[in-house]
Amino acid sequence: MGSRLRVHPTHAGGSVARANSIVPSPRNRYLNRPPSRESTRRTPPRESSSAATMMRSPTIPTGRTRFIPFAWGVFIYSMLVILWGYFLRISESGDGCGTDWPLCHGAMVPAGHTFPTWVEFVHRATSGVVLLLVIAMAIWAFRAFPRGHAVRLGAALALLFTITESLFGAVLVIFGWVATDISTARILLRPFHVTNTFLLMGALALTPFWATRRMSRAPRLRAASTRLLWPALIGSLALGWTGSWTGLAATAFPAGSVADGIGQYVTGEHLLIYLRIIHPVLAVAVVAILIRWSRRIRSAHPSSQLIRGVALGVAILAVVQLVLGPVTVLLLNPVGTRLLHLFLADLIWVGLLFGWAEAGWREAGAEAYSWTKEVSESRLRTKAASN
Repeated sequence: MGSRLRVHPTHAGGSVARANSIVPSPRNRYLNRPPSRESTRRTPPRESSSAATMMRSPTIPTGRTRFIPFAWGVFIYSMLVILWGYFLRISESGDGCGTDWPLCHGAMVPAGHTFPTWVEFVHRATSGVVLLLVIAMAIWAFRAFPRGHAVRLGAALALLFTITESLFGAVLVIFGWVATDISTARILLRPFHVTNTFLLMGALALTPFWATRRMSRAPRLRAASTRLLWPALIGSLALGWTGSWTGLAATAFPAGSVADGIGQYVTGEHLLIYLRIIHPVLAVAVVAILIRWSRRIRSAHPSSQLIRGVALGVAILAVVQLVLGPVTVLLLNPVGTRLLHLFLADLIWVGLLFGWAEAGWREAGAEAYSWTKEVSESRLRTKAASN
């Protein structure tokens, strides 16, 4: 019959106001308490859109986990294609398809031609596969990762530098700046081509790396980590420029002995002969910078096994390169040692970028995400909401 009023027995015949007074129950007394300190705390700031999107999912997005091995595969395959391009240049096979591009001697697939033709054709075919793989990687990255994510940046740069790398190759073939050509245009173009190749390797390497570290944007390092990074990167690039001139001089002006090679400086046949002097002198300075960078970044991040391993590897490879260069000259520039010399230079470049990226991930703070933490926190929130 409705809610009953609790009336004090001594006031049964009293006024209506006193009779209708409600004796507060224990539950109602707690409602009149002042707000607690916990309830007056400020609401924490909302997460950024990208972080909130990543943290809401109770399971790891399948597209991102499958993207990582695919991107690593694209990087490894592209490195092999770049290495084959080095072999093409060293073996003087750059004119294997003549001045035709993208066709080879006027045909899609050459028939009955020489060894240089097949070397050039294989390089073009495998480079075309790289372009298709990078396009697929870029589309996948833009579909699987949110706007502004570092993986999107890496994939977009990889696609850009893959296209420009193909254009460099087309220009060299069409204008005949291949094999033993020592024109001024080819000499001036070499640094730009080398720079594009290094940037392509960097973008291809950092794209899967950023995907595994779940970085929301490219890292910004502290001054302690960047003090020798830029000199190391620029020095490695400069070594690539001078090394390309040295390799071109070795191809265009082969020496029958070490004495003949020294005698070429006296006769002064071409500017490339004198440019060869720059490379070993610069190498000593760059190796010293790389060793200093290795020690500095290891001391700045002593708890990171990856940084310690990469930095130590860069220092060891730099010393090996310093020995391998003179050995290559003493052996009169054989193909094997020249290929190894170029490949180790690529590894040093990639190692520098890995050290930079890992240090940035550790110093990024809230910008670095861990899938284990994301999934566990998301599951806890889902369980709390269901209860």
